[in-house]
Amino acid sequence: MTDEEQVALNAENQPENTVTENPAEETDANNFGEDAADNFGGEAEAASGFEDNFGLGDQQLSAGTIPSPPPVPKKDPVVSVTPRNREAESESLSGIASDSSVANAAGAGQQEERKKTREEDLFERFQLVRVPEKFCQYTVWFRSYLFQHPDALKTLEPMLCDEASVQAVRLGINRLGAFPSPEFRNVSFYYPIGMTTEAERKDWQEHVKRFPEYAKLTNGNYPYFDPPQFYYRHGAIYLDKAVTDRLEGGVFYQCGAFCGASVIVMNQYKPAKMYAFEPAQANTVFLQQNVARAGIKNLEMYSLCVSDRMGKVVMPDRDREGKPCKTEAPVASLDMFEQKKSVTGRVAWIQADVNGMSLRVVRGAEKIIKRDKPLITVAIYHNPEEFFGIVPLLHEWVPEYKFMVRRCQCNPRITYSEITLIAYIP
Repeated sequence: MTDEEQVALNAENQPENTVTENPAEETDANNFGEDAADNFGGEAEAASGFEDNFGLGDQQLSAGTIPSPPPVPKKDPVVSVTPRNREAESESLSGIASDSSVANAAGAGQQEERKKTREEDLFERFQLVRVPEKFCQYTVWFRSYLFQHPDALKTLEPMLCDEASVQAVRLGINRLGAFPSPEFRNVSFYYPIGMTTEAERKDWQEHVKRFPEYAKLTNGNYPYFDPPQFYYRHGAIYLDKAVTDRLEGGVFYQCGAFCGASVIVMNQYKPAKMYAFEPAQANTVFLQQNVARAGIKNLEMYSLCVSDRMGKVVMPDRDREGKPCKTEAPVASLDMFEQKKSVTGRVAWIQADVNGMSLRVVRGAEKIIKRDKPLITVAIYHNPEEFFGIVPLLHEWVPEYKFMVRRCQCNPRITYSEITLIAYIP
């Protein structure tokens, strides 16, 4: 999961228009997108310290060296899904008091809680949410890109392998159009459940039913069970068994490990070796603990940003005590990583959700992709360059690839995120 999903989940419970920052995933496409070149250090300097800077060793997985993470509040993810009744809404709106309050009967004093504002009451009654700030920015990027490249959709759609992929692309663009520009965000909200499809709502109910299965998979300790990883498996759920069977015994690269959900799920496909990359300090605390709890042994983790070049990047982060800080992390391509670490074996799966750098990840794995033709599952919703640019590039390199696009998110409160490109060999 990703930062956008977490921002949206936080935003839905912030009716006073305060978006809680996710300390583990503060970075966005401005930090890591096409304009990130200014943040990178010199390649020669980075190359000289490549081995020393290259990551989290397996020895750091022992419980004695991992500080306890801050407590994660338990939250029931079940959201009631009901058809929108505009007549009932109109009647309810007329009856909402501007100074509605809730009395707290606990304790002898029966203290009165803070009074709800009229806006808070509206958000609660009709399940409205604020438009996450990052989604507003996405709107600007995509509108500008499509204005400059009016044939972008016409170019992309014929390369997709099925009508469902075409519809996923169109639905994503249409949903972006429902978000306002950033300057109007403070007065804007929307009704997300009214924008979800019936298939998404059914998937959400199925996802909720399978919570016990996910809890068992993670030894009951993972802080939340995200549909992109646990239910959709980054799109692998849509692939034929013949395709997923070929993953067994291969090398997996997982870029943007976050708290470890993707690693735990991908390990079900029996890789011979897996490499995970996560530069944020705040995330690695959870990542190391979750990997250790899940008992994954065939994994190496590295504090590394994956891109198409060598260098360094400075990004917002949180330290081990939860305080804001800046983290400097090395940057390298998968091709360079493979060479420097003498990785052997067939690369079977490259997965990436890296806040707008998916195109760079793909560019930096050109040798691997041309040689091994691995399954590629990458998030493409952060900016239009990755949304429209990865498919033509992969098609040029490996004409045999089939391209599928799916939205791997079914939470009715989140209508635009986790649009995933799935490139595979049938």
